[in-house]
Parts: sequence; structure tokens; C-alpha cells
Amino acid sequence: MGRPAKALSGFNRTVGSNPTLSARRLRLFVAVAVTTLSLLVGTASAASACANEYRAQSGDSWWSIAEKHGLALKRVLSINKATPESKILVGDVVCVARRAIQTPQTKKFTRGQIIQIIRDEWPDELEERAIQIAFRESKFNPRAIGIPNDCCFGLFQIYYRWHKGWLPEVGVSSSVQLLDPRLNARAAYKMFQRNNGWGPWE
Repeated sequence: MGRPAKALSGFNRTVGSNPTLSARRLRLFVAVAVTTLSLLVGTASAASACANEYRAQSGDSWWSIAEKHGLALKRVLSINKATPESKILVGDVVCVARRAIQTPQTKKFTRGQIIQIIRDEWPDELEERAIQIAFRESKFNPRAIGIPNDCCFGLFQIYYRWHKGWLPEVGVSSSVQLLDPRLNARAAYKMFQRNNGWGPWE
């Protein structure tokens, strides 16, 4: 007598032909592949987002790298998704400036409007020189941000970190506000007064 069909089928199944086991292995393989791909994409995205990279040297720390590039420690840590406890090894690549992210402007200004704003905020006897400097510094682009370390903002390329102590006097409490052309022109004139001349742009 032959074996029952059910028993024969089980007898002939080879090792590894268990459909449940195969499905588990397939799901595991897919999960590993997706995770690996995500890591690769994330790394590539992070690299492409960095505008200026620095290779760590002996004795470097997060604080010394921040100071070397004129940045706040908090900003350097944020760019690199690090904490003060994160280790830095010689040869590590540290990002010290993100690429500017293009964001839609809520309001666009014509060349004529920019010039008029400068005339409004500066005295008559100084406005022509101020207009020349604004064009030289930003080409009348109110959203210009200096390269390579994102130091300077707006029409007159004001270095926010150096001047943030007094900028609230003209209504500026963050670097982003310097992208407002009127606030920037007002802050620039205040800076002219504080320095008794055009020194900051010479």
C-alpha cells in the first residue's frame, strides 16, 4: 500500500521549504534592505546639505571648532546633530555651515522699493553712499545670507552674532529679522552711528 497523500507530501518537503519560515526570512531581508537604504539616503542628504566642512585636528573640541568659525556652540551641535558629550576624533568631518534653504518670500521687493526703503531709513546726506554699500554687499537682495559660515544677513550683511547685544534697540531680536529690508536698513544706520562712520563695511 502506498502512503496517504498528506503524509507523502510532508515526507517529500525539503529543508527550507517551510512556507512560514521562508516568509519570515523574506520579511527580515526586506527590513534590513530598507534600513540600509534609509541610512545611505540620510547620509547623502546630510552631506549635500553641508556648505562648509571642517576636518577635525588634534586637540579640537566642539567649542574650539565653533570659536574657530565664529559660530555659537549650540549652532554647531545642531548642524551636526551632536551633543557636547559627542566624541570628535582626528579626521572626523564636521559641518560648520548648512547650505541656504530656499524658502518662498512672503513679499518680494523691486529694486526701486529697496532703494526707497534705504532712503527712508538713512539721512539725506548719507543715503547715496548707503545705497552703494547695500548694492555691493547684497546686490539689493534682502534675503542674502553670507557664505561660508552664515555670518551676515540681509541688505547690509550685518553680522548678527557680533551686534546682537544692541540690535534689540532697533527691534531686531533674531538673525531672521535682519532679512526684513526695513529693519536691516534701520539697523545698518544704527551701526553707522555706533561706529562713527562706515568702518563696519570698509
